[in-house]
Amino acid sequence: MVRLYLDLETYRPRREGAFVGEKIVSCGLLIDETPYDENSLKEQGKLVLFSEWDGLNERDIVAKASDCVKKSLREHRFTVICGFNILRFDVPLLICKTVQYSLDKHEVVSKMWNDCFTVDYFQQLLVANGNQFKGLTLERIVDVSRSLDLEPPPYSKPGSAIKELYEAKKYKEIEKHLEQDLNIARWLDLYGARRLIETSVKEGKALFHE
Repeated sequence: MVRLYLDLETYRPRREGAFVGEKIVSCGLLIDETPYDENSLKEQGKLVLFSEWDGLNERDIVAKASDCVKKSLREHRFTVICGFNILRFDVPLLICKTVQYSLDKHEVVSKMWNDCFTVDYFQQLLVANGNQFKGLTLERIVDVSRSLDLEPPPYSKPGSAIKELYEAKKYKEIEKHLEQDLNIARWLDLYGARRLIETSVKEGKALFHE
């Protein structure tokens, strides 16, 4: 089995314009073949980044991300795609762009993603938040985890900062943000989400409401 922690960074000219004029500028995959156990956090996965500032256009980024998923499906019995909000954003956007650029037939790309197992911690952590989406941001999740002494990975800039970073050509900072998101997703997957859900159930309250 292999786990692919997935995160996209996009440039969105208007904040309210999700999927409208949205451009993928970087894609990160953290490839993890360690055991599905919290002790695996002591080991490192393999970080793979595909970015516009490395000479790739959006079509190239989407094609390379798709190739990574296909390779994992060929070489492993199970491929698990993990991330935060990937079912509402990252995976649908990659599918849209794959079709837009005619990289695969519709049924081929649909089958590829269907053959993966997908875990989205935006959805998983609903149970620790009274089944409400309000407050379910990575920033808030990390803050609550710190208050519970769960020692999450560091988190600096929220995703809303990407537009300004991109326009200022601060590409290394975008990569740093992407890597931090991947590390938090991996931490949630192997350790954090379980502890947060246990705490919520034990205390009988939603954890992430302000």
